[in-house]
Amino acid sequence: MKIKTKLFIAVFILFSGSLFAQPKLTLHVTGGYGVPLGDFKVDVPTTERADADNFPFYTKHEILFGADGKLAIGKKGNFRAVFGITYNMFSNNTDAIFKADSTGTLVTTNFKPKVNILSVYLGGEWAFIPKGKVNPFVGVDIVGNFFGGSFEFGQSVFVKGAQRTGPMDMKSETRIGFLFDAGVDFMLSKQVGAIVGAKYHLINPLGKGADVESEVGPNEIDLGDKAHTRDDGTQSPNLSLSSVNFYAGVSFYFGAPKPQVKK
Repeated sequence: MKIKTKLFIAVFILFSGSLFAQPKLTLHVTGGYGVPLGDFKVDVPTTERADADNFPFYTKHEILFGADGKLAIGKKGNFRAVFGITYNMFSNNTDAIFKADSTGTLVTTNFKPKVNILSVYLGGEWAFIPKGKVNPFVGVDIVGNFFGGSFEFGQSVFVKGAQRTGPMDMKSETRIGFLFDAGVDFMLSKQVGAIVGAKYHLINPLGKGADVESEVGPNEIDLGDKAHTRDDGTQSPNLSLSSVNFYAGVSFYFGAPKPQVKK
């Protein structure tokens, strides 16, 4: 009877995908690619002057790098507390129309908008097969988004009332958002694995703002995502900024207890 029991256990382990014990802590190092969405995606005009109010929204591509930790809670380990950080680099490399000087003469030149967002997040996720080699998961996080960046021109141009011979800066801004995450963690060994997934990033549902000119530096471009009156007297509505990105990386597992098989 004991021999049959041991044989049954061995066959079960073999056909269940060689299950490992649930690690208490998982760390990931990831990289990926994404695109801006919603009001964060504005086409650079081809027949009229590029508007400085839209500089932060002329990006087209996103490269990101990040790291996160996931702490399993409970005996089964399905729920995991998540904490992490991601550096998102939005950019574009195109041609745009600007004023060449104070006379209003227009010129077409190269334009490189770069908006960087440092995202620090905290949340939770549900792991569907926490003891399996292949573990799909879904999660949601609250995120602090910290803006920076620059705007480069192919030649000297006249922007926001001054001649610009070098890049303009993205004004530091902070917005609170949410991350919706889904992916799969592949456990290659008890210590190392691989992860792939996708995230939908709501960047600015909380903390929208629009600075008056006195609050913006002479060489700065502010985000201006709250409804306000532009310099030319037109109205700008509330803007909803978001992005979707796809990522892959390496997993590191810590604190997994040794599997125990009853004799």
